[in-house]
Amino acid sequence: MNRLKDKVCLITGGGRGLGKAMAVAFAEEGAKAVAISYTSRPDYAEETAKLIEAAGAKAYVHEVEVTSRNSIKTWTDAITDAEGSINVLVNNAGINRQGPIDTVTESDWDEIMAVNLKGPFLVSQEILPHMVSGGGGRIINIASVSGLYGGPTTAHYAASKAGLISLTQVLARWGAEHNILVNSIAPGIIETDLTREELRSGGGATVVGLTLLKRPGQVEDVSSLAVMLASDEQSYMTGQTLSPNGGSYFTA
Repeated sequence: MNRLKDKVCLITGGGRGLGKAMAVAFAEEGAKAVAISYTSRPDYAEETAKLIEAAGAKAYVHEVEVTSRNSIKTWTDAITDAEGSINVLVNNAGINRQGPIDTVTESDWDEIMAVNLKGPFLVSQEILPHMVSGGGGRIINIASVSGLYGGPTTAHYAASKAGLISLTQVLARWGAEHNILVNSIAPGIIETDLTREELRSGGGATVVGLTLLKRPGQVEDVSSLAVMLASDEQSYMTGQTLSPNGGSYFTA
């Protein structure tokens, strides 16, 4: 499988969960290099880097604060200096805190908006010139089904992901003339090392019960879409949001 042969791929928040799954999938699909960022737990990031290298790709690991332009620029400059180009960007880094809207604090709102929405905006802005000079590229934003229906206990998270979907469309408009295709993936309930225990609890089981398939998705359900969007096997999809969500139904 070489759908990403010779491509240089960047993934924010690539050390764990969906980011890790996508990083390894990209490497297994023949990517030349996969760069991942992290903000904490360098041990997880290094473990993912070993899996990337084992799959035959060059791995780069950097600590990056996605809300800081200087931090982002240091990262992207290091990759372009080493590899000469950036072909694929996945804006995956994100945070969440649950709670009814009347309990959301101003600081919680600001922090989630900064990481989940400002972060992808800044990273994309820094990457665009490299993709333009390289003749094109792919940007994939990891949104959430919450951004499509308004998560009832995640007001700030849902709003940030709805904003990310809108940002996807704006970037797609701008990128079209430069052969930069921009799409988002809005996963539903996905079982990862971060969500496994929650999904096995009473509350998690209730949420899973709202899907048609009555089970959580797996990381491969997202990483396979990311590989497709990152590859050259499709060249006519941009500004779209794909939602692997198990046929979710949501009650009032």
